[in-house]
Amino acid sequence: MQILQSFRNMLSKRHSIAGNWKSQNKPVIGWNSTYTPEEIINAIGALPVRIVGSMKPTTLADAFLPRNACSFARSTFDLALRSDYAYLDGLVTSNSCDNFTKTYDLWRYHAKIPYFHFINTPHTNTPKAHEFFHQEIIRFKKSLEETFKTTITNKTIQRTIQLYNENRNLLKKVYDLRRKDPPLISGAEALEIVLSSMLTPKKEHNKLLKQLLKEIENRSDPPKPGVRLLITGSMMDITDLLNIIETVGGIAVADDLCTGTRYFWNLVRTDKDPIKAISKRYLNKIPSPSRYHHQERFNHIKNMIKQYNVEAVINFLLKFCDTHMFDAPLLTEELKNQGIPVLNLEWEHTRSGIAPIKTRIEAFIETIKGVP
Repeated sequence: MQILQSFRNMLSKRHSIAGNWKSQNKPVIGWNSTYTPEEIINAIGALPVRIVGSMKPTTLADAFLPRNACSFARSTFDLALRSDYAYLDGLVTSNSCDNFTKTYDLWRYHAKIPYFHFINTPHTNTPKAHEFFHQEIIRFKKSLEETFKTTITNKTIQRTIQLYNENRNLLKKVYDLRRKDPPLISGAEALEIVLSSMLTPKKEHNKLLKQLLKEIENRSDPPKPGVRLLITGSMMDITDLLNIIETVGGIAVADDLCTGTRYFWNLVRTDKDPIKAISKRYLNKIPSPSRYHHQERFNHIKNMIKQYNVEAVINFLLKFCDTHMFDAPLLTEELKNQGIPVLNLEWEHTRSGIAPIKTRIEAFIETIKGVP
């Protein structure tokens, strides 16, 4: 479908899209944690863009980061050293995982970006944590106002909240298409749609989503049916892994990814003070494995399994991704107690790191099918 190609084009042209935005004298601010409140960034007229990597081998970053550092963190820093992100007017991060928290220091020292901000995000969502995080968001707002010489009004924030909530609701409707058997969009296509939402203006993305929802019911080339899988694990900013699944008899119908449901599933309430509503939304969202309240995430995964009629789970673990590897045994036990088969797969953020896992995916899918 041509409309699906439009989302693909957004991904491939993400740097030029950001460049066009900047050419209108509007700032572009990068972020690399889903705990970053994009609504605040957008409220100053800036384009928030997620920092994603490349499948090319890292060369420059290897002089600063050891081989046992996360390959995704190495990849993004390598792109920074190559000036691929030279158009950024700022970079915002939070204490997500140790790799990215420490790589942020390297960005500050070596990337020629004028503005940096670190959001201290609590690892719990207790009342005290909410009080602290609310103040952190206020501090972030003031930092943007002072740096970019502007004032963020409640009215402006309410407008950005509506824009971002609309995008989240539209993405949920797209995910509803994956409940069908067979689903109307593949897992790889869904990933492209969500990724593109992180890299382009939300207003344009919302228009495309509405067009997709109008046209998709009449799709003439739907994905082939297969073993229905939920995908979880580390940062996934490429479709290669899902394409492998969908060429060997599986179909990714649901996910628990920071480039999937963990990014858009929760809305910001519109009946409260906007800053407080934003801080509550981000601290109460589906947690990443770096947070202590992991049972909330496990419950989300189990709900997705029921709603999307999932037969098995594949957990893609980036090599040296401490948070997800620490979390994997707990999740595996939780799901196996529910009778859900789980495959934990370690991979590296390179083309050579993907090729060897195809055989294991194929064997796992054949096991689910009952192929002797």
